[in-house]
Amino acid sequence: MKLSILSVVTTTLLIALAACGGDDTSSTPTPVVEPTPVEVSNDPTVVLPAISGAMASAGSWQIQAQLTVEDGSGDTRQSLTTVINGARSGPGSNIVLTSSSAITGSITGSTSSENRIVASTRYRRDPNSGDWSVSDASDATPGLTIDAAAVDQIEASSAEITIENFEGEQVYHVTGSIPGVDAAAKVEVFAGVNDNLVRMIRLEGTALPANFGGLLAISETPLPQMVEARYLEYGRQISVHVPPGADQAENAEVQTYLSTINPFTMDLPALLSASPRTELGGEAYAGGGGEALFVIEEHLDVETTYVGDLEGVEPSPQSYARRFEIELENSDIYSIVSNEPFTTDSGLEAHLIQFTEADGAINWLHLSYLHGEDFGFGASYGGFHARFEEIEDDILSTFKSFDIVE
Repeated sequence: MKLSILSVVTTTLLIALAACGGDDTSSTPTPVVEPTPVEVSNDPTVVLPAISGAMASAGSWQIQAQLTVEDGSGDTRQSLTTVINGARSGPGSNIVLTSSSAITGSITGSTSSENRIVASTRYRRDPNSGDWSVSDASDATPGLTIDAAAVDQIEASSAEITIENFEGEQVYHVTGSIPGVDAAAKVEVFAGVNDNLVRMIRLEGTALPANFGGLLAISETPLPQMVEARYLEYGRQISVHVPPGADQAENAEVQTYLSTINPFTMDLPALLSASPRTELGGEAYAGGGGEALFVIEEHLDVETTYVGDLEGVEPSPQSYARRFEIELENSDIYSIVSNEPFTTDSGLEAHLIQFTEADGAINWLHLSYLHGEDFGFGASYGGFHARFEEIEDDILSTFKSFDIVE
């Protein structure tokens, strides 16, 4: 579920306050995805190549997936759930974010990860320190889910295809397996009959406990696992960026915010610490004095976004800022101070909204920017009232540096 900017600010602020006490990109211009006509068939040797061809033409997409492990075979029951958010901008270029939680008997554990592959280089972010490690990825094989490589690897000779209704549309339901891959003993692919694009891939099989980052009891007995991945955002331009922190100099006064897959960047005070990222559309930072910065990027469906007082209003910098202002007005804990036009150093026209929280105990500045007609960027940066004057110049400098990476 996509959260609004306001709910991200509120939820993450509680965490931040409780704790107090490179420009390279791999970008593939995404074509408009047109349906690939094909005669309806239940022959795997016809349908599977058609699905592969449609996915190759689409080039880029996002996925939302979940991996689950349930093991009740021994004396101690254990389970693991991993939520996965990822995006692919083209062959050999992707980003995968994971957030895992596990239970083994009465012991619980959790971890997160961020992995990117850009231009044959792999970047891994340490979930504890936030540091990046860099390694060669020239021999990386396409992923079964992030690259939808499961479609190409299904054994066609034993696959079966039915045509079914899937969430209101006709799809090919391909059932088969991938020889030699324990995690894909059973593979199901759901692809649209009209365009051959994958809607969902489900993998069922087994994996050794050692594959789960130490969250499960180690043994030589494979555990049953299932992965269910949904595919979305075909037709949108996606750029997977080299993480800016991968080559940041020590003792730098400024760090760079660079969107994971969108064309947004700005300079931040180096003392802000980023929280582990679990979603593609934003990031959270916290400072040692209680200050916090929350960024969210959202693809806007005008029909569902501009409702109520904004119904029928054309998307614009003013109406997008007004949307956030309405969220504030509808809350019991925020008070709006001002909403003014704001121009960045690069000449981008945005809006700057000042508001307070908790009867003035916390002060915020919010940068609101509409990119095109259907993509919004919002950043809320603030802190305790007693320190706000100290950090206000840093906030304005950060927002002034906001820019578009072409």
